[in-house]
Amino acid sequence: MNASPGPSLVKAWAENLAGGVRLAFFRGPTAYAFHVSAMQFIAMALTGLAVSCACSFALAGFGGTFDLQALPSELFWVPLALPAGYLVARVMKDERYALLVPILVGSIGIVLTLVSSLIWFAADHRWFTLPAILGQIGVFQMAFVWWAVSVWVAVRRLTFPLPDRAVSPTAIVAIVVLLPVYFLPAELFWEAAPDPDQAADQTGGEQAAFSESALYAQPELLRAAVRRLKPERAGVEDLYFVGFAPYASQNVFMKETLSVGKLLEERFDVRGRSISLISHAGLEKRFPIATLTSLRQALRAVGQRINPEEDVVLLHLTSHGSEAHELSVEFYPLELQAIRPGDLRAALDDAGIKWRIVVISACYSGGFIEALKDAHTLVVTASDAQHTSFGCGNAFDFTYFSKAYFDDALRKTYSFEKAFTMAKESIRVRERKEGLEPSDPQIYMGEAMKAKLSRLEKRLSAGVADAK
Repeated sequence: MNASPGPSLVKAWAENLAGGVRLAFFRGPTAYAFHVSAMQFIAMALTGLAVSCACSFALAGFGGTFDLQALPSELFWVPLALPAGYLVARVMKDERYALLVPILVGSIGIVLTLVSSLIWFAADHRWFTLPAILGQIGVFQMAFVWWAVSVWVAVRRLTFPLPDRAVSPTAIVAIVVLLPVYFLPAELFWEAAPDPDQAADQTGGEQAAFSESALYAQPELLRAAVRRLKPERAGVEDLYFVGFAPYASQNVFMKETLSVGKLLEERFDVRGRSISLISHAGLEKRFPIATLTSLRQALRAVGQRINPEEDVVLLHLTSHGSEAHELSVEFYPLELQAIRPGDLRAALDDAGIKWRIVVISACYSGGFIEALKDAHTLVVTASDAQHTSFGCGNAFDFTYFSKAYFDDALRKTYSFEKAFTMAKESIRVRERKEGLEPSDPQIYMGEAMKAKLSRLEKRLSAGVADAK
């Protein structure tokens, strides 16, 4: 806001950015610490775009795709901040505020974009662990609250004192800028590629049709996945994993299955002894799709590899569930059969798999327990037979229960039973904080299975697993 010959365009831009940093951390420069001009406002808007693009690229990684459709959401604040600045200038009877308000809104936003992206990047690379209640959506909600409060405080400081009987500039900015931005869905310039190793797909979850080429690729995909299964090791109680994500139009089930498989490879010695069936438009030519038929074939293949008296098979299913106790199986435009408790029991029995861990993350999944339970089976469900479970939106990398059970508890213990106790308490706390009706996760442990898993836990915790 300097009058007469001031600093160069670049120096003024840098000083405006520095002012935004101070305001973002609630350290207030005066209004005259900013250089106000149309060029500075344009520079701030372009800088914000560049920073958002760079941060989303860093989060997506190489191989991601650029989404130009994110441009409107990234610039949505511009047509809001300009009229807000005009109204504040009228209230303050000072035309300089017409561009000061948009410049400070943009400069603070740049700081918050950098900080929130850094936090998420660090958490994604496991430099630290976010609290279970947060997740990706929680990080961005906290960033929005920080941005909104810092903008509100900055406007209040830079418009004090007010003229007599003036409308509050903070109220103008809150109504014209902050409230509309809150209800705009956030978009990212760069979307991560569907990488099985990273489980980093961030697409919007639109329902994509199953292509003809993908249809004809399915038999070979399943045969190839089966060929990669290693045989069991004599004298070793091996753990095998079968992942099943049958609902194609939501990303969370695909991401969860990939992440669970990776965790089990890292901690539970299943490398080369796992097979994942995933229905997702980005992976239909890389993974066999998840249907009742492919599940039967995968379980049969695993049953042929294992020593049925010695080895344990963990089957993880994640999808939507119904009050009729059916798991949804969906990949448009195919007409696929939902999976009922009896179907699942028959598939396991027909495969000759004796020692079974079945984990089901779905609404009403407790309705599967009665059909599955026997002396050699552990059944873990995300809810009881009468309640829904939570976390199936595209904003999540895991459903609530699988996040608590696999990504949190089983990173701390090798006991599937202890992990359930830890996960159930975590879910209870999270649902209470979010005001959700309790899902009431369930567990059934067969009498013989308890001793079996105790031996497996001792082997894994002793670190004697042979990676051959």
